[in-house]
Amino acid sequence: MTKILDGLNFDMPPTAEQVVALAHLHRQKLDEAIFHQEIHMGEFGLAQRKRVYDFTRELDVAQREEFYDLYNGELLRIADDDDLHPAHAEGGLSIFAVVIVLAIIALILYFAVIQRIVQ
Repeated sequence: MTKILDGLNFDMPPTAEQVVALAHLHRQKLDEAIFHQEIHMGEFGLAQRKRVYDFTRELDVAQREEFYDLYNGELLRIADDDDLHPAHAEGGLSIFAVVIVLAIIALILYFAVIQRIVQ
């Protein structure tokens, strides 16, 4: 028995090569969609995932887990590192930086407002 998903033929259950090919196809379509301003990337990605979800409903639980392990693993493997937004930059502000900013704001308020009121 075979199924078609995004133009690719799949055996039921799909082979590892077929799952990897699907991941590469989805990555290629995502790369192409980035340059089309009329495509909303969130909706595009959700539509891809929904088609994959619907496809995997026909597999049993073990086959589904194996499919997603292969699919997600391949997508992670072929993902580009974003040099402009490295992962360590997502940490947020340190407490020290917040204290320094609050101290500067307090000094500005003191010299600009409070000192004039007290005189």
